[in-house]
Amino acid sequence: VNIAPPGAIQRVLTFGTPFQLTEHPLKDKTGVTHFLDISLLRLQGAQETVQGVLYLVDDKTRDVTLRQELIGANAAKDQFLALLSHELRSPLAPVIAMVGELEAEVPDSPPVKEALEVVRRNVELEARLIDDLLDVTRISKGKLQLSFETICIHQILQRAYEICREEIQAKNLEVEFQLRAARTHVEGDPARLQQVFWNLIKNSVKFTPEKGRITIQTLNPASDKIEARIIDTGIGIEQEKIDKIFNAFEQGQAEITRRFGGLGLGLAISKALIDAQGGKIRVQSAGKDKGATFSVELNTVLTPIGGDGERQDQQVDREQEPAISRHQRVLLVDDHHDTCIGMKRMLERHGYEITVAHSAEQAVEKIRSEDYDLLISDIGLPDRSGYELMREVRLNKDLPGIALSGFGSEQDINQAREAGFSEHLTKPINFERLEKTIQNLLS
Repeated sequence: VNIAPPGAIQRVLTFGTPFQLTEHPLKDKTGVTHFLDISLLRLQGAQETVQGVLYLVDDKTRDVTLRQELIGANAAKDQFLALLSHELRSPLAPVIAMVGELEAEVPDSPPVKEALEVVRRNVELEARLIDDLLDVTRISKGKLQLSFETICIHQILQRAYEICREEIQAKNLEVEFQLRAARTHVEGDPARLQQVFWNLIKNSVKFTPEKGRITIQTLNPASDKIEARIIDTGIGIEQEKIDKIFNAFEQGQAEITRRFGGLGLGLAISKALIDAQGGKIRVQSAGKDKGATFSVELNTVLTPIGGDGERQDQQVDREQEPAISRHQRVLLVDDHHDTCIGMKRMLERHGYEITVAHSAEQAVEKIRSEDYDLLISDIGLPDRSGYELMREVRLNKDLPGIALSGFGSEQDINQAREAGFSEHLTKPINFERLEKTIQNLLS
């Protein structure tokens, strides 16, 4: 085997400069590839006479092979999580749709409405757990995408609290707001910051016994900082567990997981989200049964003229709504029959005329023979992908499209846009978001 490339030995002998290669691939006589660290050094005698070249060869084949196997296993894990999320999400879509139908059609019966609310709440919780798994994958691969805008932390805290209000009332917890910060605006991702504060408030509710107390507090520790604190009188955190509290899949100790459930991902995701927005998240606890304080520190920005824009957005929405014409023709493409039934009923109840296709070929035939205002298509169709369907449709018609999929990574969203879809929504579909998306495309 020629270990050194042509000319390397001569350069070492002539100039005395060491030659190095790291994990250089070489095939032996049997065709097997080895990975070698190679160093060539010039040997000199006492009178600086050149004696020859010293070869130092370290076989790194085992290390390289192991690393490649680990990279492959990690890629397989990510692919498995993506497929798992798709398979878990798809059955949730018709459940959410049918719950919405029942809520709209059943008589005004408190027990029935309460039962439907229980179903909806737990299906949505299941969807959030799936989202957490995907977020961990995005974070580990450095593919977490944020959309920055100027927002008010007090408004974000209020929204996060509203999500947890029913659970707070169910446990008869006392909640006190101490919003003392004068400078409240930051440059951040509103949805992701709401996710962080929802996680923190939810944890306080989860780990605080009935009739306990939660304090939501803000202050300005410096002129360019805002700190938000979630303080509870809950089960606390033992000192030896605090260092691990932000690690994925950990909740401090095994008995906590068994007692309270959950995946132990919320705090790990929250830390990554705050780090990505230039902030800091910390935890303090005096120990077991002595409560805990989670604090988030972010950099403040100047208050925008006219507030944070929320009122303007709402006004625009109200102005746009009357311009939406009902009885628009929508082609719904999905091979999951239960999803089609649920979505068809929901959309028809809101005034849309729905035609269903269960494959890309059926969809193409219907588009050739009839005119539609909008295409809503699943991505994983039996005969070809929804991306291919949209590309074929766009060759002949300027038809707007919404992609529906159990796959929700940034790559999936980008693929949908490149194929010609105007929007990509992840199952289970939030119907209010779907309705708003349809209105925006058809207005």
